[in-house]
Amino acid sequence: MTAHPDLDALFQRHATDLAGYLRRQLQCPHLAEDLCQEIFLRLGQHPEPGGLEAPRAYLFRMARNLVIDHHRRCRSRPASQPLDTPGLCLVCPRPCPEEEAERHLCLMRLRETMDTLPTRLRQALTWHRLEGLTQAEIGRRLGVSERMAGRYVAQALARCRDRLARERGRGSI
Repeated sequence: MTAHPDLDALFQRHATDLAGYLRRQLQCPHLAEDLCQEIFLRLGQHPEPGGLEAPRAYLFRMARNLVIDHHRRCRSRPASQPLDTPGLCLVCPRPCPEEEAERHLCLMRLRETMDTLPTRLRQALTWHRLEGLTQAEIGRRLGVSERMAGRYVAQALARCRDRLARERGRGSI
């Protein structure tokens, strides 16, 4: 597409003034230059760009309309938020299905493993890990020494680790 000679002359005559006007209206020189180019592209689509009675007024009216359109688009878009905002959470709060299935399998294996433990070991481990009781408190509840309560917890952990390791080795976890 070849440029119309009248359009080239019109651009040469008014581009600087239009760009200055747009920069003042938009506070962004890059956007102002883009809109200035847009004005002349639209003018090139006019059936008779050389036949305009008041070309300068026409160009500035187009510029004003583009500024108004730009402001409307900005208002209709949601405000952007910086990604480093402390309260911004981009991670979905729900786990993905694979994580949920893995967690369910893990809990199931843990329950099965805990069920294989002798009652005293299971109770000592539960009180220690879930309720946060000390060895002395566990010993009092079970009627054994503090040292024996510590051994119960240690034995329960060791048996759980061994069983889970065996199952992992068999490929059932």
